[in-house]
Amino acid sequence: RFVSPPLTAGLSVNPEGTHPKPSISVSPSGVIPVGGNVTIRCRHQRLGMRFLLYKAGDGNYLNYTDPAGSEAEFPITSTRREQSGNYTCRYSNRTGQTAYSEPSDPVQIIVGGEGPSPAPQLPAPHPARRPEDFPKPWCQQMGRPASEGWVGG
Repeated sequence: RFVSPPLTAGLSVNPEGTHPKPSISVSPSGVIPVGGNVTIRCRHQRLGMRFLLYKAGDGNYLNYTDPAGSEAEFPITSTRREQSGNYTCRYSNRTGQTAYSEPSDPVQIIVGGEGPSPAPQLPAPHPARRPEDFPKPWCQQMGRPASEGWVGG
């Protein structure tokens, strides 16, 4: 017979990931010019929570905010190429408990020309040359046909 564990009044046990994941959006979308501005918005259904912003590859959160409502804005101004990447957000209680939501789905930010590298610029070709512009092989200069090749001892 299965017996459910007792509920403890007044104690909130929230292991990591028990809060539903927030939604995330970025505005404007598309490629952001270097020096431009972009805003990441995170939203959830609960009030009085702290939002944390993460960038893929970074070990810790980049920023956090305690909004009055259920939506947080993370503006990124004067964007740089190295800010390109995938971002997610989470929320937690403001009380310092270590109960975090599941991470949001990622949004991608691309700053000015990130992505596949353009083909390297090759130097301009030399102007067309005529055969008489090239030096003649030594044997032709000596009056022998080039087919005789090198004559030596």
